[in-house]
Amino acid sequence: MAQFDIYPNPGTKRAEIPYLVAVQNDHITSKTGATVVIPLRANAQPVDVMAPLIEVSGAGRFVLSTDEIFVIDASRLKSPVAKLSAEDRAKIRPAIDKVIGEY
Repeated sequence: MAQFDIYPNPGTKRAEIPYLVAVQNDHITSKTGATVVIPLRANAQPVDVMAPLIEVSGAGRFVLSTDEIFVIDASRLKSPVAKLSAEDRAKIRPAIDKVIGEY
């Protein structure tokens, strides 16, 4: 499992959240068997910094729903369908900072 890989959502809300982005580094995932993911929502409105648009190669653009970040057992994530581009990777840290930062 590689950081920034995009996986099909194995859960029940596939229509609303078709993909999950693995954002945890591989070293931690290999030790815990779980990984931190951020949902990619279809038909959602982007929000400046916190919920940017992310491109999934061959599937289109989705909203990175950073406020819904969670941990999933890595065994539930099967084959990745894509990997985030460098441009989209650069959107993740500011999005997480926006969600958990002090105001």
